[in-house]
Amino acid sequence: MLAGFQVVDITPPLGVHLAGHFNARPSNEVHDPLTAYAMVLDDGNTKVALVGTDLVGLPAELAGQARALVSQQTGIGQDAVMIWATHTHAGPELGDLGWYPEAPQYNALLPKLLAGCVAGATQKMQETTARVASGSEQRISCNRNYRMLGGDTGTNPGVGNPGVSAFDGPIDPDVGVLLLDQEGRSRAALVNFACHLDVIGSGNYRYSADYPYYMREMLGDVYGADFVAMFANGACGNLNHINVFGNKRQGGYDHARMMGRTLAGEVMKVDHSARPVELKPLWYRSEKIELGLREFTDNEIAQFRRDIEETEATASQMSSANFARGRALRALKIVESGITSEEVEVQVLGLGALAIVGIPGEYFVEFGLQIKEQSPAEATFVIELANGSIGYIPTAAALEQGGYEGSSARFRPDAGQRLADAALQMLTANL
Repeated sequence: MLAGFQVVDITPPLGVHLAGHFNARPSNEVHDPLTAYAMVLDDGNTKVALVGTDLVGLPAELAGQARALVSQQTGIGQDAVMIWATHTHAGPELGDLGWYPEAPQYNALLPKLLAGCVAGATQKMQETTARVASGSEQRISCNRNYRMLGGDTGTNPGVGNPGVSAFDGPIDPDVGVLLLDQEGRSRAALVNFACHLDVIGSGNYRYSADYPYYMREMLGDVYGADFVAMFANGACGNLNHINVFGNKRQGGYDHARMMGRTLAGEVMKVDHSARPVELKPLWYRSEKIELGLREFTDNEIAQFRRDIEETEATASQMSSANFARGRALRALKIVESGITSEEVEVQVLGLGALAIVGIPGEYFVEFGLQIKEQSPAEATFVIELANGSIGYIPTAAALEQGGYEGSSARFRPDAGQRLADAALQMLTANL
């Protein structure tokens, strides 16, 4: 097996707005560079490329442009290229939610940077052996939905809130680790863990990769400055770092540092027990799924129009009203387009004993757990926000309950299960 790795800086210019919150945040400093990192594998018959980016999300159009350029420059098939966003909320805004300016020049450059990253990796191919391990970390992620004493569901209802009864869902504690060794030493790792990258918070105006930055920093200190530590977020649409039952504020760069170093420690711990695996044969599959968009009543549509009117004056300020504004803009875009469905991609990469599933949205943890439990592969990583960014994909129950994610979702209640079924069908058919 041959493998090559490459890391490139994809930090935008200062002034580009940061994504992921309901207030305008023009970037004013670089805390740590945003990066893209590529891993190219070649078993002699097939090549695949895995590309991670320090971005909140990567629209399918931009991902498609990058995959096409990768294919042109390297000969790797477009369906054999998986590009994901880590979901850092300290990266650039790439879309237009109605109050954030876009960055068209950066958007035009980004696919070229990603393709160049993969092309660079293909120039560094060496004989490689692989090891896979599964660690466990239960202390740094929480389900962010809670059952309230009144019977409702609350999303991040506040640390110490006396009205909270219990967590309203599971977490995924798995720390999936693929270690790649070259010339007798560990050369790279792909780390798969499920937790939102929103630790630094809405008051931050600096570019940052959030907690994976500190994970990479510590692993680089241990394995060498040229060690490539790739992070891929698992299904964490309803997971984050805040434990409402805790006794202190949780967030900021100090908390991100603790989380990143905790993950790095788990990677180093399982290094000693990681089992050797053959990554060949390599294979890849991709399927387009037609998902139905949500339908809205006349009363809901009227309320959306009122929400937009009422928040016009405060659209650039930090306000809970901006959530209502964003939800209304997304909903009216669906209504006014007349479109009732949208085609999205599910991708599966087979690396011998390891299977990697790519889902193009913020996938609820329940689906990630289901895919891993039912997968026929010896080990399975589920990566969200891969090859697209279609928003939250909650369970049908969460959609009915409302809450933050349920109110934000664009698709009908069956969307999440249909994506899981498609992934499992591809896995079953090829293993």
